[in-house]
Amino acid sequence: MADVDEKLRSFSEHEDVAGTPPNTTLKPDQHGFPLRPQPSDDPKDPLNWNRWLKLFTLLQVSFLAFLGPFTQAYINSAYAPLAASLHITIVEASYQTTIAIVLAGVSPILWSPISNVYGRRPIFIFVSAIGIAAHAAAGAAQTWGGILAARAFVGIGTSAGMGIGAAVVADMYFMHERGTYMGIYTVFVTNGAHVAAVAGGFTAKYIGWRWCYWIPAIVVAINWLTNLFCLPETLYHRDPLTGKSLQPSRSWLQLFNFTGVHAQRRLRLWDITHVFVMLKYPSIILPTVYYSISFGLGSVLFAVTGSAAFGSIYHFDTSQIGMAIGLSTFVGTLLGELLAGPVSDRVLYLYTKAHAGVPKPEARLQATWPGLIILPAGVIIEGVCLQHKTHWSGPVMGMGIAAFGLQIVQTNIFAYMTDCYKPQSAEISTLLNFGRQTFSFTLGFYMIPFATATTYGTAWSVLAVIDAVLYIGIILLMWRGREWRERLGPPNFDRDI
Repeated sequence: MADVDEKLRSFSEHEDVAGTPPNTTLKPDQHGFPLRPQPSDDPKDPLNWNRWLKLFTLLQVSFLAFLGPFTQAYINSAYAPLAASLHITIVEASYQTTIAIVLAGVSPILWSPISNVYGRRPIFIFVSAIGIAAHAAAGAAQTWGGILAARAFVGIGTSAGMGIGAAVVADMYFMHERGTYMGIYTVFVTNGAHVAAVAGGFTAKYIGWRWCYWIPAIVVAINWLTNLFCLPETLYHRDPLTGKSLQPSRSWLQLFNFTGVHAQRRLRLWDITHVFVMLKYPSIILPTVYYSISFGLGSVLFAVTGSAAFGSIYHFDTSQIGMAIGLSTFVGTLLGELLAGPVSDRVLYLYTKAHAGVPKPEARLQATWPGLIILPAGVIIEGVCLQHKTHWSGPVMGMGIAAFGLQIVQTNIFAYMTDCYKPQSAEISTLLNFGRQTFSFTLGFYMIPFATATTYGTAWSVLAVIDAVLYIGIILLMWRGREWRERLGPPNFDRDI
């Protein structure tokens, strides 16, 4: 106990918590280091919830995030039969995924400020209802224009989990455990499109491409009902220094309806700009740019080019294309997470232990080094194998290696950014989603033409080199990130979340 008291005293004297009121009792974690953020004494505070309630909530939000790329990409393996049925080209068929990706990236810019005032739960329920209707409309549409219009609303209706889901993780988990649980969330985000490739391929082959719209509609509807009755509100207002609750007491029942949040202020039009205000911070813009490109290379590139590449080179049908893309990336992502979240938290703990109980978010970035090598290497392997028309196992292996590297990068980037600016986690989540979706949607327009004009090996290698060069920003943050954060100070909004 004396050791714990000494750690707490050392922490309270450190410059990081200057301004903490004297005689404030800091609550420690299992290692005796002060919890970040400090929780309130309210059992309804999400930081104080039972671990099983936290996990149940995390899995619901993670699955909601999974449904975004899953439902948007479910049709990808069926471009060929859809194009033949509607008398369009395969490239034109890919535009339905492109438009959904774009709208899924832009929409959370609106959801983020609303969720910071009125809560996360209303956004999840309302937006998912749009998704159900949009999927059904796409399945019923008889024209290509009708499908495109419906797919635009699919992007809007599946954007909430992807856009503000990471904020829920930050709402419930402390800094020292955020790597592990953020990793669970990012595994779901990444694997949505991977699982869709497998399921969509078999769906199109055996019951028709239109069911690639109807099945997602059914899945989203079932999930909506589950969230309606089982997803609690996680937004909570507390003093950022002491953890003291700043909101009225609420019952457990209120957490599961729409009265669980007492709005601390009114929503303002200016709040929409908060997402972009965060770009002035190096600890935000540098990882966002690097992550956006990395996600496009390690996941979306394979989804939007797989049908054309594997169809023309290996003459795969829709189910084979789905398995080639989906299984390799799914396995790679799961294996990658073993070296992501737990390792990230361990690295942070070791740094904290060596520095008198004071953690530094930049310590997590050390865990991204393997991703710098593995992700570009996997992309190059797939490109070269496609160029030389090797056995199909070659490009499949490349995709799995790239997904492995992506997961290492992704988990650590999400955890690092929310560690730096936890109260602005909704803006961070939205910004990462915006960058990821904005870059990813462009790949369908130029990667196949780029490969045709040069070679697959050249086109894929160019992007891999660009991704590796952008890692310089991460290295700069390891070197000067803390100094830059202290010089700029924290954002002046949403500090009590």
